[in-house]
Amino acid sequence: MSILLMALLAFVVPAQVSQPPMTGGGAMFDQGKTWEDFLATADSRPETWRSNAARSKPAPELVARLKAAAGDLRLVVVAVAACSDSVHTVPYVATLAREAGVPLRIVDPSVGKPVMEAFRTPDGRGATATVALLRGDRIVGAWVERPVALQTWLLGPAASLSQGERMDRKFGWYEWDRGESTMAEIVALAEQHR
Repeated sequence: MSILLMALLAFVVPAQVSQPPMTGGGAMFDQGKTWEDFLATADSRPETWRSNAARSKPAPELVARLKAAAGDLRLVVVAVAACSDSVHTVPYVATLAREAGVPLRIVDPSVGKPVMEAFRTPDGRGATATVALLRGDRIVGAWVERPVALQTWLLGPAASLSQGERMDRKFGWYEWDRGESTMAEIVALAEQHR
């Protein structure tokens, strides 16, 4: 990860958390699918899901930091197979969680709606992927939709581009980043909410 990107993340990651803790996370977790079950039934973009899962290799220092921050941490991911942001973030989050020993479940938006409504994108939308951080039954924070650097670009400079060019560049960024920014932001949130 570039030094510039790391410096940017140090300043903007806390903005991912904007709501006070909410309860009900345990019931949501219990309704979720394991990563393996979700991946096996992903009926949209299956090749991209499998490809991103296969190449997901979290940096050892991120795994160690998440282990150190874990304690009773669990993750609930609100995602759908058809979502272009989910397919480029969730496989990396799932691998990071598995390697750090953090339980993770994936729910669809009908189950995860309260989290999506409480933790919105900077432009006010409920979105997938949303990764809720649970401590016990409490949702203490969430990571929403896409990494901060990409989200900032899409909501700013990219607005002048055509939809096609915006999407091409977004997918190119995801291909280049390979989940590094997403994983770093999730770890930073876990550390912030020990």
